Amino acid sequence: MHGRPTAVLLAVDDLESLEETIAVLSDSAALRAFGEAEAEIARGEGEDLDSLTAAMQARRART
Repeated sequence: MHGRPTAVLLAVDDLESLEETIAVLSDSAALRAFGEAEAEIARGEGEDLDSLTAAMQARRART
């Protein structure tokens, strides 16, 4: 109306992604966990990709 958009067309995948983002950003516990994870990474306490890959492969092998 009056030169302004009145509708938006989104792919289903894009809409679902936006809804998931909103859900995560609405979850205070998840936001705290993200903040803690970022602080750990900043302190150099994170795991490297090889360690994470090995841990995931070991976990899959157990199931």
